[in-house]
Amino acid sequence: MKFVLIVIGLAVAATVATYARYESLNPCDWMERDLARQTGLPPLVVRVRIRGAFLIDGITDPGPYDCIMAWWEFRAEGLPGDS
Repeated sequence: MKFVLIVIGLAVAATVATYARYESLNPCDWMERDLARQTGLPPLVVRVRIRGAFLIDGITDPGPYDCIMAWWEFRAEGLPGDS
């Protein structure tokens, strides 16, 4: 029982920390904010750039799974085409 409470506490803490950093629980917003912060580009340009990267991969309407996978890749390597 103690283990379950610890896991629930960690999940709540991670959720609160994520919301505090990104002001959203949507992984598409996380990627947009991280890229805007990293590049200094306006939000509209960042949104178009992300949409273009998804379209190149054949994803026309990204869902949460697509966004979180792309966000993890971005955090690890950057968007495709970045040098």
